[in-house]
Amino acid sequence: MANYASFRDIINHTVEQRRDFFKLIFGKAEGYVCIAYKNHTSLRMTETFFEYPRQLDEMCASVDANCQQLLHAYFCPNLLGSKKRDYNNVISCPTAWADLDTCPPTVLQITPSITVQSSSGKFQGYWRFEEPQAPHIAEDVSRRIAYFHKDQGADIGCWNRSRLLRIPYTPNYKYGDLQTAPVVVVVNTTTSLFRVSDFNVYPEVQNLKFASDPKPMDIDLPKEDPLDILQRYSSKINHNVFGLYSNVPAPDDDWSNLLWNLEKLCVEAGLTIEETYSVAKGAQCNKYRRDGRPEGELWAEVKKAYVVDVEEHNLAPTPTFVTPEIITEEEVRIVQGRETFVERYIKWATKATDAAIQYHQAGAFVILSSILSNNYKLQTSFGNIIPNIWFMILADTTLTRKTTAMDLAVDLLKEVDDEAILATDGSVEGITTALSKRPKRSSIYYRDEFTGLLEVMSSKDYMAGMSEMFTKLYDGKSIKRLLRREEIRVDYPIFIMFVGGVKTKTQFLLTEEHVSSGFIPRFILITAEPDPSRIRPVGPPVDVNSEEREMIKNEMAVLYDHYNMPRVVRGVGTVPPTFEAYLTKAAWLRYNEFENTMTKAALDSGLNHLTPVYDRLAKSTLKAAMLIAASRSRAGDVTVELEDLLHALYYCKSWHVYASEIVNGIGLSNDERTIEAIVKTITNAGDLGIPRSRIMSIYKLTAKRAELLFSTMEQRRLVRKVSARGEPRYFVQL
Repeated sequence: MANYASFRDIINHTVEQRRDFFKLIFGKAEGYVCIAYKNHTSLRMTETFFEYPRQLDEMCASVDANCQQLLHAYFCPNLLGSKKRDYNNVISCPTAWADLDTCPPTVLQITPSITVQSSSGKFQGYWRFEEPQAPHIAEDVSRRIAYFHKDQGADIGCWNRSRLLRIPYTPNYKYGDLQTAPVVVVVNTTTSLFRVSDFNVYPEVQNLKFASDPKPMDIDLPKEDPLDILQRYSSKINHNVFGLYSNVPAPDDDWSNLLWNLEKLCVEAGLTIEETYSVAKGAQCNKYRRDGRPEGELWAEVKKAYVVDVEEHNLAPTPTFVTPEIITEEEVRIVQGRETFVERYIKWATKATDAAIQYHQAGAFVILSSILSNNYKLQTSFGNIIPNIWFMILADTTLTRKTTAMDLAVDLLKEVDDEAILATDGSVEGITTALSKRPKRSSIYYRDEFTGLLEVMSSKDYMAGMSEMFTKLYDGKSIKRLLRREEIRVDYPIFIMFVGGVKTKTQFLLTEEHVSSGFIPRFILITAEPDPSRIRPVGPPVDVNSEEREMIKNEMAVLYDHYNMPRVVRGVGTVPPTFEAYLTKAAWLRYNEFENTMTKAALDSGLNHLTPVYDRLAKSTLKAAMLIAASRSRAGDVTVELEDLLHALYYCKSWHVYASEIVNGIGLSNDERTIEAIVKTITNAGDLGIPRSRIMSIYKLTAKRAELLFSTMEQRRLVRKVSARGEPRYFVQL
């Protein structure tokens, strides 16, 4: 990648090369081309449109004029039906495309017709078809190429048909200014033209196979009214979905955005793709019906929502990974025909706060775990199971209201059991000392900012054993700590963790060791995306002391008394009650089938970290089934019916998705993630570079670790070092 002293000289001599590039890309196809310019300072994007091939000269003149300014120049490699860059406005795809990023072109299964170098060590590829292809076909090929080379650096987020890519022979101002930025260049072209069948060497990603499914026949669609479908999912779906479905948008409203939000909420709640399509088809905001467009276009958009969900939750970590079928559609309907304490709590909590609805699942199960775990167990072939459950709620913004949801559950629990909370902070000694005084007593470690503690546990030697201690407490094992002046002994602990944290930072901190040790797999992880439409405006306080709240609290009090109040035994005195859980034969058979499914999916994936995650998630689901069964029982020992297990599986289907999102990105070591972050920081520093001392301060690096990381980055030619005033200063390697 050449570095030029002046752009004016090089750019003035590349007008014809840009013209040739566009001719190679679009060939004899016809339509509108989107050319976009992003201001380097304000980041504002401006889109312009040219009719191809009639306005090719005008398009090239526009690029020529704008690339002399501090603007990034992009184009959409596919042709549009009108002057609008929209997913459904793409009409013709002359090429397959890939943002290869750091993937070397030499490792590709098929050499591109055109290879572009967008910056040092970063590439794009275009494969010219013999004839322009329908958008869904070209998009499918592009997606398979990207996912196949994902582990080699290809960007899997760029296969979208309306994607923008950099225009060759224009400056890339991410790495310089008007005098020093590198120029995007075409580094290789071939005369090759391809058929779609040529790309069969790129297998379909197993978890995205549905993206090629044709629109189902009406006979195969749900027979229910769409509102009835939504009502069945009321305990898992954002209630804004009912307004999006029923309200007629104003003519000047963004119908596309409203319909997309409706589809995303349906996906998040776990509706099948056919159910979501039925809901979207019947919705008042269905722009396709308004515009008289084919239903097949709506089907394509619904499939896109599910593809985006797979990508956002990292559900395709490898091309061969297959999501386990946790619960069938028939079983889902059985669960949706029941109501338990969990659903009643979620219904009330959703009215009380605008927090993400899935956070209230955690609140309900933590309440049940605290109330029921003291004197309740299930005997199995490998030991007793006590239904203490750990939840970790993760989010990146305050809009999801994770702390609000957690406080709502904890405050209500305190009114029934004012000693339920063990601690919100503390050292190893402090926590074990408190637990030593609470044998056979459920104790909640409640902390809404757990990420900070996780960071300390990873970096401070004196906290190194904390995760191991927490793990032993989860398993109910006795702990003995010998201090200088005393011995601390914890017997029969019933330890519950209810914590929250920052999602991206938590992912950054986690390593394979956190997973393989069993610490993170013991948590049920829950995440949520921010939804501004859910946020309530500031106003008078919401009356959470409603009749419905009192009913929930009374139900909790009855459960607490039944499962915790001592019994008077003649000749013995007062003794605590004891309760056994017994699974029916049908429940055991279904649980073993579920556990085998999870184990097989983990082993087949080839990802070592999934085995402990899926194994522990299965055990947590069994605990959830115990809690659901006990919450409806007011007799003696508890029978866990098949329906109770199915109820737990219903929630586990979502928990599995959240766990995949967090742990499937753990493959990199902590050092690799730190290197990535440092290189990004150096890149953002631009021409001025950044002192070594500043980087060490930002990332809290010791001299020994800094030397290892910086020497690694220099040897990989990721950064270059310049001595300035006696101190090393680092710049990105161009």
